[in-house]
Amino acid sequence: MKIAVWHNLPSGGGARALNNHLLGLLSRGHEVEIWSHNPTSGGFMQLPKSVILHEVPLAANVKPTFWENVNSFFFQKDRNIKSMEAHCKACADEINAGNFDVLFLGNCWLYAAPFISRYAKIPTVLYHGEPFRYFYEALPYTPWYPPGATEIQWLRRSYWIPFFEDFWYERRMRVQLREERLNIEAVDKLLVNSIFSSESCARAYNIAGEVCYLGIDVKTFYPVKETSTENYVIGLGNIFFNKNPLLAVQAVSEIAEAKRPTLIWVSNMKDEALYKEVVQLAEEKNVRFEVKEMVSDEALVALLSNAICMIYTSRLEPFGLAPLEANACQTPVVAVAQGGVRETIIDGQNGFLCMPDARHLAQKIEFLIDNPERQAEMGRTALQNIQQNWTLEAATDRIEAALLTTKKNS
Repeated sequence: MKIAVWHNLPSGGGARALNNHLLGLLSRGHEVEIWSHNPTSGGFMQLPKSVILHEVPLAANVKPTFWENVNSFFFQKDRNIKSMEAHCKACADEINAGNFDVLFLGNCWLYAAPFISRYAKIPTVLYHGEPFRYFYEALPYTPWYPPGATEIQWLRRSYWIPFFEDFWYERRMRVQLREERLNIEAVDKLLVNSIFSSESCARAYNIAGEVCYLGIDVKTFYPVKETSTENYVIGLGNIFFNKNPLLAVQAVSEIAEAKRPTLIWVSNMKDEALYKEVVQLAEEKNVRFEVKEMVSDEALVALLSNAICMIYTSRLEPFGLAPLEANACQTPVVAVAQGGVRETIIDGQNGFLCMPDARHLAQKIEFLIDNPERQAEMGRTALQNIQQNWTLEAATDRIEAALLTTKKNS
């Protein structure tokens, strides 16, 4: 197949998943070209030089003008949406003229469902990580949550300015919600990474995506045991609200101080306010907290391989690639039992599934510290599970079949 690819993904699990899919398809002899304003996700995606990359400009995150705010009253698109549409139309025009068999879409970091699906004239397949969570979950509040009731002050400018700012913001969010739904409806095949994600799409769009599980590249993630006296657990993910690093710090603080491990957190991006809050909590709770940013794959593998466990506190994560990467490095996972991780972690075998409770998480980590033989046994089971059920080869089979089916049926 000749496959066109579009994405708008930052560095992280989504980019790694797409990278693995494309490497698998290339290994089967398929031809791939990529369109994006950032084709390699800032160097995070590593593809052969034979893959043609089309970098198409995109202006984003521009503050709306006064008249755009006024137009939002009538549910008109703002300049950010129009800019994304122009970017996607330019990409689609090139793709439509390129004699491609299928368009394979990755997620859009800004809008979740990509606009390019509306302009493509060839079969389209979207591998959808999740709906735009801000619309559907408390993070910590949805945009539909109203401000607190205040006394109406008809003649005060200080009352009406925040009133209209909130009103215009709510209107813009409703426009984005509408556009996301339309983008999804324009896709020929919707693929998702877990049963949980399929349910999320059914709730958000009334369209349940077809589950197409990911795989782990065992040539990148494998056990690299080192002789080290450092006692640590590892967290992995951007320091954002949905990754819940505060719960991880609280859990580690519940472990007896004499054997309390360091909490190492690997992150590519962070919310500065939340980061300060996490650091402050760690200081108050006497938890050694280390953040390592933009680490290489080799360094990440070494960190994963030599941790007591991965602590995984993410809220409603659609799949969770990181726990399987830890398992591939022969490291068990102590996870909050929410979202897609319930489909990858088998409680008591390759890790533990816990309530979102600091003490419950701490008890499982302490168990692994106190029982090194059991920790090692769970690590071996975790690696066997990866080799049997989560290979990149099997994931390539699934994505290849989905693309071929869509090509034939369209």
